[in-house]
Amino acid sequence: MHTVPQQLSTTTATFLQHLRVEEQFLADVLAKANDVYAALRRGDLAAATEITTQLNADAAGLRAASAQRAAVAEHLARALGLPTKDLKLSALVESLPDPLGAEVGAARDRLTAVTTDLTAVQTRNANLLGHLRSFFRDVLADLTADDTPARYGPSGNWLAPSAGSALLTPGYPQ
Repeated sequence: MHTVPQQLSTTTATFLQHLRVEEQFLADVLAKANDVYAALRRGDLAAATEITTQLNADAAGLRAASAQRAAVAEHLARALGLPTKDLKLSALVESLPDPLGAEVGAARDRLTAVTTDLTAVQTRNANLLGHLRSFFRDVLADLTADDTPARYGPSGNWLAPSAGSALLTPGYPQ
């Protein structure tokens, strides 16, 4: 029976722990991204803003966890005799003896699943925000006089007329 060297086993266990931390961060971000969607759907801008602030903090934590994981991955790659430049999880999975390779492969599959779900939710949220912007732009345009050009900016504020155009004041006859 082939035994795994203790150092390789310990380094792989540390690496798997870092992958679990990243997976938990991503699962939390996924849950919060779903919460943002729900808040936007019910028109609760305060909740959406609060959750977005939390997401920004999670992103900072995820970046730090990712950097720590990358350092351990390089250490593991060197122990396996792999190049550390452009290191991929698949290379570690293929190079690690079982059951370690299978464990890293399972962690990779879980990370892939949660990032795929997160991408889908982020796309859904972006589409909803685009729809909401378009809706409010149309509502604001409908509130102006028919002969008044729609001059609202991305924030919904009235834009100043460009140089050389007549001064238009919303709600007042010209």
